[in-house]
Amino acid sequence: MPPDNFLKNTTTFEKLGLFLWLLALILIFAKVVLEPGSHSVVDSYLLGGQRWVDRVALYSGPGGFIYTPLFALLFTPFLHISEAMTDLLWRLFIIFLYLYSLIALIRMISDAPAKTMGKWLGMMSIIAVPIAFSGFRNGQVNVILTAVMVLVVCQIAEKRWNSAAILLALVMSLKPTFIVFFLLTTTLFRPLWLRVPVLLLFFLALPMLFGGWQYGWQQYINFIEMAQSAMHHGVHNQNFASLFNVFQVFGVFISDHSQHLIKVILAGATWLLCWFAIRQFDTKTALLYLLTFASCYHLMFNPRSVNTDYIILGTVLALWFTCAIYLWNNKRLALAVGLISLGVLEAFDLSRTLVPGSTSWVNPLMGLLFSILVIWQLFQKRTFVKQTSAHQPLPDQPITRLEKRSQLE
Repeated sequence: MPPDNFLKNTTTFEKLGLFLWLLALILIFAKVVLEPGSHSVVDSYLLGGQRWVDRVALYSGPGGFIYTPLFALLFTPFLHISEAMTDLLWRLFIIFLYLYSLIALIRMISDAPAKTMGKWLGMMSIIAVPIAFSGFRNGQVNVILTAVMVLVVCQIAEKRWNSAAILLALVMSLKPTFIVFFLLTTTLFRPLWLRVPVLLLFFLALPMLFGGWQYGWQQYINFIEMAQSAMHHGVHNQNFASLFNVFQVFGVFISDHSQHLIKVILAGATWLLCWFAIRQFDTKTALLYLLTFASCYHLMFNPRSVNTDYIILGTVLALWFTCAIYLWNNKRLALAVGLISLGVLEAFDLSRTLVPGSTSWVNPLMGLLFSILVIWQLFQKRTFVKQTSAHQPLPDQPITRLEKRSQLE
């Protein structure tokens, strides 16, 4: 699309959102050139790849390399180029993947002609890019996780079950904290019931096929031990950005058993909310509620959540903010979402200023506030399609007699 058409009818505010992408690329390129290795987690990915090549233990506690053996295997090609080049290529990859996912999301939501893409992307970027920037800068895998969540939602909406299943299985085999979105989508959509488990077993078997059964299996055992240690560390450290750690900041500790019980109860409630959305709304609306609830639960109840992980929340905040303006023309909702977004963006400084010595308690509270707001919108029957659009049942969901009668009328 020619630039003049892409920017047609965009306001200065929307152009600013688009400019943020260029600014992010410039700053990250300068960072890699002037301060190679600074504010980067790519070195830990390379460490895992090198340990895989050397056939030594991949893990050394809750720090360092903390991903699955498959991640280490897939990162080995980067060992053949310089670390600085790996830093740059990896960051460019995750940035453009995230940008592509936002464009796919806009196309899914908006029935407007392609020439309005600049308006939607510019408005979403005002919130999404500033919150995502630290993830871009650090090269974090959660940027990929966020993009994949969005892309899977778009693919399910288009009934592209095979590609959705491949992405779900692949990312789950790389980063098990993906499990919230993984379980919601896999259990709630019947066409994924068989596809995803088969593909997941295939991806999990790759380290044993390429590294030998004994070495590959032992690394999975080591991974489970490391993950348990990392989760225990997260539960008992108040500097992680999970909801239970907010209580620790203010001197209240909730026992491990109670935390597990609350998580299970709220996981069931989250599943029921998504099921309700599927039964109540059109396909697109139901999927976007699922994306939102999965994002909120993931961040609030993962004991290893950190402030930079809230790119996941920033994405759905940008979605709701833009839809409040362009789809619903609801200034109050846009203001509420905008204020929560500002809280996420400034969470580190707010946490440290309000409670000296802390860094991460504001973000989970923003997640909780947003969750309550979205639940309210769910029961107010807020949809992501124009009211004139006919209600379409979800794939493989039978049309009820009442729906048939309404369609005939």
